[in-house]
Amino acid sequence: MTPFRITSRSLALVAAVVVVQLAGLSGRADATTLTLVGSSQKICQLTGDTDWTTNQPTAAQTDTNAHLVGVDLGFPVDAGPGHPLYFLFGDAFPSTTGNPIPPDDAIGYTTRTAAPDSETCLDLKLVTQGGAFAHPTVTPAILQGSFNVPTGGVVVDQRFFAFFWTDHCVALPPTPLGPLPRTPLQLPAPYPNCQQIPQFNTIGHSVLAFMSGAAPAAFEQERRLDPPSGPIILPTHPEFAGMPSGFVYVSAAPGPQVRDPGFLPPRLTGARPKTFAPVFGVARYRASIPYLAMAPQETFADPATWLFYAGPGAGGVPKFVTRAEWESGHTTTGQWTPPPGAELYADSVIGGVDERCVGEHSVTYNAALRTWLLLYACGPRVETRTAPDPWGPWSPPTKLISVFDPGIACTLIMNPITGCGPLKPNFWAFTGKNPGGFFYAPFALERFTQDVTPPDAVGYRSANIFWLVSTWNPYQVIVMQSTLKLMSN
Repeated sequence: MTPFRITSRSLALVAAVVVVQLAGLSGRADATTLTLVGSSQKICQLTGDTDWTTNQPTAAQTDTNAHLVGVDLGFPVDAGPGHPLYFLFGDAFPSTTGNPIPPDDAIGYTTRTAAPDSETCLDLKLVTQGGAFAHPTVTPAILQGSFNVPTGGVVVDQRFFAFFWTDHCVALPPTPLGPLPRTPLQLPAPYPNCQQIPQFNTIGHSVLAFMSGAAPAAFEQERRLDPPSGPIILPTHPEFAGMPSGFVYVSAAPGPQVRDPGFLPPRLTGARPKTFAPVFGVARYRASIPYLAMAPQETFADPATWLFYAGPGAGGVPKFVTRAEWESGHTTTGQWTPPPGAELYADSVIGGVDERCVGEHSVTYNAALRTWLLLYACGPRVETRTAPDPWGPWSPPTKLISVFDPGIACTLIMNPITGCGPLKPNFWAFTGKNPGGFFYAPFALERFTQDVTPPDAVGYRSANIFWLVSTWNPYQVIVMQSTLKLMSN
């Protein structure tokens, strides 16, 4: 089996071996407190040839082996027991052209099941073509390249699906999007290099594609099963499955899949029970709180069949609506307003940072802690939240790491004021600038979670989690480890 041909029938395990059977109402307020035990620690640098912290060779040697100098993201897509764990990297800088602009994307994989370590890291391999790393391609073609990246993926019914963020431009000078919870798709004012038209703007949109096997890293957009049930402004090719409003930067949770919990009305689920894959999306990059869709496993490829969380209903029972109802918030001016309560948790300001801040993110079911785990970056911090169900209730955030933590500058990230000496080079020196490093794109590696709950533990569970994070300067992906303790109050 080549790494990119998922053909074995055993992949049905992804959806069937481990299933969360939900009992009761999601409105239950499970009283739990999540704490970080000690501090988060770097295990290894996953990408590049030289570890920025130690100045020693990396295990993967991605430049030597595949001409990959630097990269970010690396969203993990687990194909299930006995199958590879894939990584969707973004904006990869090649060494073969002599010029790192424009970047593109890459895909890696590992068959490893042992926890990462400092010597062998994750046993990462890159999908290659012609001796260099292969670029993921999408058919029909979409805009790819700088800041147009794969954002997430999942294997459902033996098919590898990926979400691609496209038609996204970066206004110069970079101007972050601000939160607009009532009209989250409203475009900012035009810039000379970013005219903010529907087909090319600082919000962008997402497409859903599946791995076709036509070539290394080849994906195809999914065709619609039925005509769209709501207003679809994009994509350009209406015969392909358009993503729902607000699902711009999108991820999906890997197994376990979620069975119909019993409170979804028959008008939404049909006569027989269904199994769902949770899909999470944010509308404004790094200025949002996620939305949730529950995608029926059998029709995952058609977002017209998804159900959308629309806030708590009567008696605390979560309310779900159809795609048409979700899209009904379009106004005569073309703006879209999400249903009240669609955001998964309430906004707050912590340490001077608005928690409506989610961009890159991952959601996994942590089997050791027996909870859903959301990872995301918020300003200078990487944070995590937990919930008993994908729709919540979600806990307040717990910090995993911050750029202001002692010992971080010149150990994990570049100091923009003083630099960090010749052995820790500025990745962006070719631009004439020395930008500081920061943390983004934290993605949990649930395959390697270790249950460290003592046998005599009462009222709490503990787990070692492993996760990826990008550091900007150095422009690499590193593997982190954190010990979490979840207490029942």
